[in-house]
Amino acid sequence: MRLARRAFIAAFVLLGVAGALDHTLAEKLLGERIDLLLPHLKYGYVMFNQNPRQVQVYSYAGADGVRRDLADLVRTPAPLYKRARVAVNIMIRPAYLAELCYRASRRSTEKLTVFVDEYDLAVDSRGPQRTRSFPCDPHAILAQ
Repeated sequence: MRLARRAFIAAFVLLGVAGALDHTLAEKLLGERIDLLLPHLKYGYVMFNQNPRQVQVYSYAGADGVRRDLADLVRTPAPLYKRARVAVNIMIRPAYLAELCYRASRRSTEKLTVFVDEYDLAVDSRGPQRTRSFPCDPHAILAQ
């Protein structure tokens, strides 16, 4: 029984690696993908199919001018994945950024500034190609 379980796990891992290589290296080296005769690799979405090349990183600064992660404004606990959750929420629902600023402005009288560093990984990954900043005010953010 243990041997069958180990064989299944080994086959599962090998098929996953084969699918990832088929969607990345095979297309670049051979000019086309190899038909692996597995429907979930042939027709389904594979995690390595396409990686995003343009990334936005959000931060904010208070009156002291020190930039902090925008996820620090979120009160909902999310251990180990708060930054990712905030970034995905902003990507899926752009009005979420205005909602964050609205809640932050209700908690404090301090004026906050939001910074959006835009990276284009195809050009240069060492630094942002553009940085936008605007006041953390729901009306200003929605006007962007």
